[in-house]
Amino acid sequence: MIKKDIKNGFTLIELLAVIVILAIIAVIATPIITGIIEDAKKSAFERSVEGIVEATKFDISEKLTENGYTY
Repeated sequence: MIKKDIKNGFTLIELLAVIVILAIIAVIATPIITGIIEDAKKSAFERSVEGIVEATKFDISEKLTENGYTY
């Protein structure tokens, strides 16, 4: 019977290398993701303002026509 030397798991160096690589990826990706989120917030705010302006225009014209004013 031949005895085989089977290596299970990872060494400490391999685990540290993976952790370092993941940390580098996180440092690079975080500002990119934060920028995307900020752009989405700005865009959502702009759409909300546009909706408020349109609703106000509609409301003003409706109230004016109810009171007998015409354009």
